[in-house]
Amino acid sequence: MANQLDEITNARKMRVNKIRKKRFLIFFLICFALIVFYMLVTSYSEIASKDFKDLFHTVFASGSYPIDMSETVTMVEKNDQSIVLLSQNTIKTVKGSGALIFEAPHGLTSAEMASRSGRIVVYSQSGKSFKVYNRSSLLTMGNTSFEISGAAVLSSGRYCLLTRGDEYTSELHVFNKDTSKRFTWYGTDGFPLDVIASQSGDTVLVISVKSLEGRLFTVMTVINTASQKEEYSFSHEGLYVDAMLNGEDLVVIFDSEAVYFRKDGQIQSSYAFDGKQLLKIAHQEGDNIALCFGDNSRSEINTIVVLSKKLSQIMYEPFKREIHSLWLDSDELYVLSRGRVFVYSSSGILKKTYACSTSSYGIFEWGGPVVLESQFATKLTEATQTEENNES
Repeated sequence: MANQLDEITNARKMRVNKIRKKRFLIFFLICFALIVFYMLVTSYSEIASKDFKDLFHTVFASGSYPIDMSETVTMVEKNDQSIVLLSQNTIKTVKGSGALIFEAPHGLTSAEMASRSGRIVVYSQSGKSFKVYNRSSLLTMGNTSFEISGAAVLSSGRYCLLTRGDEYTSELHVFNKDTSKRFTWYGTDGFPLDVIASQSGDTVLVISVKSLEGRLFTVMTVINTASQKEEYSFSHEGLYVDAMLNGEDLVVIFDSEAVYFRKDGQIQSSYAFDGKQLLKIAHQEGDNIALCFGDNSRSEINTIVVLSKKLSQIMYEPFKREIHSLWLDSDELYVLSRGRVFVYSSSGILKKTYACSTSSYGIFEWGGPVVLESQFATKLTEATQTEENNES
């Protein structure tokens, strides 16, 4: 009997030891694979290594709303399941949950940014300095030979810097996602103002301005960054304000009208402002464009219009309140007024309202509205349902 018990005990010990050895072997192989992968990535390039680390920094970031805000945010953009907040001295990236991924001083004057596909380009507007980040670290920095007019990031992670030129009036410097230089395009028609990345594909729109016989013209040039060729260029009378490029669909907002162009420069459709003052523009996500007209010092005249990408009117709302900030996603419009956020459907029906601090000055959306206040970014959760239909 004792011998049988000893055999059973020994068999159990052997089975336990086999299980332990198997688990240790699996753990060892996983660690070895991660180390080998990390070494391969590191040896491949420093940028690829930082992007690999960026994934871990983002996944394991901790924290929640409200987000501490020490400075006024001047620009907000979404970037690969994160939000980028740019202020006068600092760049900050957070997850949609409010968890802080990265925060650092950028040290650039009059800073602006372009952000997309894991790349954030921060540059000095009308200066020569720029920095490129992923969501958790600085990748590279540098200076251009001439003043920077604008920047853009494509869906591939390729990015561009538009500058003035010497022999040429403008230069577009195009970089690969790994920060290596791809090519430079040289423009000769007009003074450079801005560069806009297409919502999809490899093209960018370069905006320049020129004067002919006392009249102001905006020059629009589309460049393919993959083939490194200029696709087309044309001009239109009027002062440029903003633009959207999506494949062959080009909408340009001027000071007195919005125009939908064909690539040969022919006008497909337009929306005239009829002398109304343009107050705010939003087109963060989707194909629609929100335009606010009026003056916050006389808020009773403020109105909101939402247009499709072909400029048919989807929504018209005589808002009659102050408008401090807008955020437009694919099916909802978020309007920040004094002490309140209004959420409209794409058809113009008021769906919800939220109370917020009267010090709120900016808004973005992540599973609901998030307002920027003097000290915090706060996610609003208590909404008032409404059945109010707005007159068109």
